[in-house]
Amino acid sequence: MAESTGKTGRGVKFFLSDGASPPTWTQVANVTSVGPTGRDAEEIDFTHLDSDGGFREFRQGFKDAGTLNIEYHFSPEEESHVDMLDLWDSGAVVDWRIDFTGAGWDRYLEGRGYVQNPGDLTINVGDPIAGSATVRVTGKPEFVAPY
Repeated sequence: MAESTGKTGRGVKFFLSDGASPPTWTQVANVTSVGPTGRDAEEIDFTHLDSDGGFREFRQGFKDAGTLNIEYHFSPEEESHVDMLDLWDSGAVVDWRIDFTGAGWDRYLEGRGYVQNPGDLTINVGDPIAGSATVRVTGKPEFVAPY
């Protein structure tokens, strides 16, 4: 039986750029989870009166790269948490990066997007104050080698 090539999320980091050229990358502090969700593609109906067997025919249309959901232990003293609020306020489209090198893969997942939701807070007795944010992905994200 082959050994698994899977990894844990330990060591993965999430970064946002400042939108400048060249960008300055800021690691979002205390991230507990990050990941793309909601990826989808439009469906275009190509059915015609002579479609084989009376079945509908479909093709893929434009793709939607979805969002990045980020969860973290919130601190108003962390500049990166305040930066997300500033990026939301500005509406700027910036570069983002999920850095897998700390987990043992020589890859980044990179793309562009804007902060759609700058951070909901969950405050419970006995738990760290939790923050969550959403980055709306625009365009095509890609796995790239670190540079």
